[in-house]
Amino acid sequence: MGRQANTFKFQEAGVLIVDENTGFMDLTAQILLGFGFRKLERRGLKEAETRAGFDPDLIIVDPFPDLDAGLRLIEDHRRKQTAGSPPAVVIVLTGHTPRPLIEKARRVGADYIVAKPFSANTLLDRILWSTSSVFANVASGELGDDDTDDTPLRASIQSATAALLQ
Repeated sequence: MGRQANTFKFQEAGVLIVDENTGFMDLTAQILLGFGFRKLERRGLKEAETRAGFDPDLIIVDPFPDLDAGLRLIEDHRRKQTAGSPPAVVIVLTGHTPRPLIEKARRVGADYIVAKPFSANTLLDRILWSTSSVFANVASGELGDDDTDDTPLRASIQSATAALLQ
């Protein structure tokens, strides 16, 4: 019996990785490169606050050691996003996951929180899970007609998901 290969074409999706630990930032970048992402930017927290000219489809951020600045980065990104376009997926990837942090991160716009250390499979699952809610909203008609212009990340996941459902 033949087995259908699942492929995701993430090469057009822009990813911003924000972490003060360059080792974890490099590890995360290597995992994402393995998934097929090619447009990666790596920045420390202070540098990410002043980002310009890069509108990522996926943001992976560790808000520590400056929790307030890390959460403000997420909140500012959500506030600046263009009305009518699908929002970037924001995943908090951190070694500290107390309940108050999770609640604050969700309140400012994080889609998912992943604890370090993590596996590549876990990160991919969270990326896919975080984007699936947009597809559910499109299918249910909750987004307007202008909202169906998917980002490269969502377009890749949507086409792969459609292939899996056939």
